[in-house]
Amino acid sequence: MQVFLHLGLHKTGTSSAQLFLQENRELIWPRAALVLPGRIRAVEGAVFAHHYDRDGGSLAAITAAMRAFLGTMALGPKRRILISSENLLGPMPRGLTPAPYPDAAAIIRALIAGFDRFDWPVQVTPYLSIRAQGPWVESLWAHQIRKAQPIPFIEDLESFRSRMNRVTQAEQIDILRRDLAGIRLVTQDVAGFDGLPFGAGQPFLDFLGLTAAQRAAFQPVFRRNVAPPRAVTEALLQLNRQGLDEEALAAAKRALLAAAGLEQTSEKDEA
Repeated sequence: MQVFLHLGLHKTGTSSAQLFLQENRELIWPRAALVLPGRIRAVEGAVFAHHYDRDGGSLAAITAAMRAFLGTMALGPKRRILISSENLLGPMPRGLTPAPYPDAAAIIRALIAGFDRFDWPVQVTPYLSIRAQGPWVESLWAHQIRKAQPIPFIEDLESFRSRMNRVTQAEQIDILRRDLAGIRLVTQDVAGFDGLPFGAGQPFLDFLGLTAAQRAAFQPVFRRNVAPPRAVTEALLQLNRQGLDEEALAAAKRALLAAAGLEQTSEKDEA
């Protein structure tokens, strides 16, 4: 059994990748089982719990949750699986820990351990979509400003950037490659997606090893969940700083975003 485990990173084209998989699910299904965030919430919840507990028990709970989830699927030894959920790596980074994903290697190992429920060999390939540090940090910052939350995010970009740069994304990936020795880790920079026929969906088709004729039936998708222009983000930040109550702030942000032709951001990264 071969498994392609897409774990984010957050704000690296994951919404576009998942839309591609959803839109092409009927073509994917004969070739691989498909798991998107809505199907794997219990495992995501165990990962989030570990983010706060960070002990052996919470890692074991991740493995148990993955085993239980896999038990709900009808799978055989030759069945491939495509899984995509950035929440399986933990919450979206906010610079509150020195590394963006401080327990990433341990979480990945715990997730992979869940596949031991099968009596046959399983090869799990973790896949991380990545991007340049500067745009990534700004996208994370903009997301926190834009989203609705009980305590509004009011930090300026440079302060946020200084904390996020303590361990850069590239350094985090290097740490992962070292700590996951023996596990093949695939990465793809989102800067290259525009030059690929299927954009954020390309790594999944590459994993399936489809011929050019087979790929021709797949539909590419446009980018999703793109950050608003910087001026809009700055205006949202000023709204967050006005001390409005939660309902009034939400209404003001909806109005500002609507005037800019945008919608309020999804909460899928905070489940």
